[in-house]
Parts: sequence; C-alpha cells; structure tokens
Amino acid sequence: MSKSKIIALTGLIITVFLLASFTQAVAATMKFRVVFFHTKVEIIKVEDVEGHIMGVGESTGLASLETGEVAVVAINWNLDYTKGTGTTVGYWHLTFEDGSTIDIKGLATARPDPKGKGTLFKGTAEVYQGSGRYAGIKGNDTLTGQRVAPIDVKAQLYFDHIITYTLP
Repeated sequence: MSKSKIIALTGLIITVFLLASFTQAVAATMKFRVVFFHTKVEIIKVEDVEGHIMGVGESTGLASLETGEVAVVAINWNLDYTKGTGTTVGYWHLTFEDGSTIDIKGLATARPDPKGKGTLFKGTAEVYQGSGRYAGIKGNDTLTGQRVAPIDVKAQLYFDHIITYTLP
C-alpha cells in the first residue's frame, strides 16, 4: 500500500472516531419531588392469608424539579400488599409547561412506616419514552416516597425521583 493511501486511511479512521465520539449521548441527571393524591382507587381483599389486598388506581399531582420547573403528573398503578407490605407498579406520565413529556414505569416495595405515619416506598424505574425536548429519552430512575394517609381516594403521597438519562 502506498504512503499516501496509508495517510488517507489513517485520516479517515481518525475522522470516523471523532464523529462517533461527538454523537454519543451524554448522561444527565434530573431530580424532582412529586406530590400527589389518589383520584380513583379499587381495593379487593384476597382470601388466601389475613391482610392480603390487591388494588388499582389513578393519581394526579405536580412534580417540582430542582431547576424550579414544574410538570403535571398522572399515575396509573397497581398494588399487592399483605399487612401493608408488598409491591406497587406505577406508570408515571409527566407533562411539562412546553408540552414535552416523559413516561416512566416503576416498581416499588412498600412497607408500613415504623413511626406509624403511613407507608414507605423504595424502588427503581425505567424511563422509556418522551416527546418534545425529551423525544428519544432513555434512562433509569431511583425513587423513594411515603403515603401519609390510608389507601383511599384523596390519600396524600410524595415520591422523590433521581433520573439518570440520555437523549439522542
């Protein structure tokens, strides 16, 4: 191979490498607290063991981001608890003031607060889609929270989210 072809090939390889490194997504972090309440709740007793319940519901509230931005949140969820301990699966839909959205699917474990103040939650979630400025978003979420009232309509809750995400 001639010297000029080697130099041209080396230049091409360096150019491709540089372009690839510029197009890689950079991870970002988003922190926010969602304060919400249940708007629809259906709970049934399961007759296998004492204190076993299953339920589904809808909730609504506001997410306050550490940047000062606010998003409206709609959540559809289901639960499976025995004596207050169990799992909750939630689908979170955040809508920002500019119309952009983020969708999250989370799984949290629930347990009674040892201080007697409702239920404590801890879990993880997947950020699986978005629109507007969040189109193509992908990421992971860690969440903690507390329900400060019994499971019924208008029960008050909050969750703190820390999302690590990338955009195309």
